[in-house]
Amino acid sequence: MTRKSPIRHLTAGVLLPLALATALLAGGCGFQPRGQIDGSLPSPLHIAGLSPYSTLHRELTQQLEAVHGTLSTSADSAAATLHIVRRDSEARVLSVDSRNKASEYELEESARIRVTRGSIAGSEGDEETVRVMRIQFRPSAGVLSGERESELLRRDMVRELAQKILARVAARN
Repeated sequence: MTRKSPIRHLTAGVLLPLALATALLAGGCGFQPRGQIDGSLPSPLHIAGLSPYSTLHRELTQQLEAVHGTLSTSADSAAATLHIVRRDSEARVLSVDSRNKASEYELEESARIRVTRGSIAGSEGDEETVRVMRIQFRPSAGVLSGERESELLRRDMVRELAQKILARVAARN
């Protein structure tokens, strides 16, 4: 009679069921990895209200292509139209240092959106605001590094804003 090694017994008897239980619990609670869009996007999707050269439009296009969606150049041939009614990028001072210089900022990227089905302009008209907020600490000693960090943070915030917008579009589909 052959005897199993203790490591093989531990792996097969304890770790495998534990890993399966963890995966089932994570899947059952609604967890999804960042960047995953739950539901299906209407395809083709038309984006209105943004310049095709804007960072948000480029990010929406890239993420739409990543989930194998297609972009329509006109609202007539689209299954749905994403209207960007308003787009804002703000920075507010949260705190100042002992020399009365701003040292902490609240950054916000937001978009007011509306989704319509097909080419019918008033088929769905509920507008909603999608926001992404971050707090950035910028000590006065690192002016150049603070500007670069702010640029990178804004780029990441626009990426997350595009993910949230597409998730809202998918939820309405």
